[in-house]
Amino acid sequence: MLSPALAHTAPPPSPRSPLAHLAQTGLLRCAVPSSMGGDGGGPADLALAAGLLLPHGTTAATVFWAQRLAIEALVRSPNVALRERWLPDLLSGERAGTLSPHTTPLTGHDTGRGWWLSGALPDVPNRPWEGFSLVAPLRLGDAPAGWALLRSEEDGLGALPAADHPTAPPHTATLQLRRVYFREDEWLGEADLAQRLAPVAQALAPFQPRPQATTATAP
Repeated sequence: MLSPALAHTAPPPSPRSPLAHLAQTGLLRCAVPSSMGGDGGGPADLALAAGLLLPHGTTAATVFWAQRLAIEALVRSPNVALRERWLPDLLSGERAGTLSPHTTPLTGHDTGRGWWLSGALPDVPNRPWEGFSLVAPLRLGDAPAGWALLRSEEDGLGALPAADHPTAPPHTATLQLRRVYFREDEWLGEADLAQRLAPVAQALAPFQPRPQATTATAP
């Protein structure tokens, strides 16, 4: 739950990145079980925490939306090894985590020794140049879609130019995947993982990236 200080206000952003600021405040640990390195609490505490960021601009709130949902995906994943590897870094802000607000799955082609992934994920925020972890919907072959945790450092994963998507939410990009190698130990969970994320997703829904309105021009 929120500390007494955080329950009233969040400090203004520092000159550092929004993610570094969030890590400094401790908000990333809100509503994460204490047994996993969090401060406890529930979705209502999380909604309050995100609301405290809005007076400081939408960028911090959007980064919080992405980072916190990536954290929740690891918290709810049955893949204990993946959670133990990446959750501490996401909670501390040493590693960025993100996802797309859209759920059209990437596709995987079986090579016999692994999978090649392809597809695109629009409107993805929180992509620092140092690298990030991407929670992605994924369908491997003819199997039902599930969820994976991909690393931005993988060959074949890149961002399309912003000019290609003028109505995209601010500070987001479309991520394009072309023959990105996938290891099955990066599997987060089956389709029902989205249901387990639902309480946190609903608490943070007002802060997810949304397309910009376009202004009509005279012919």
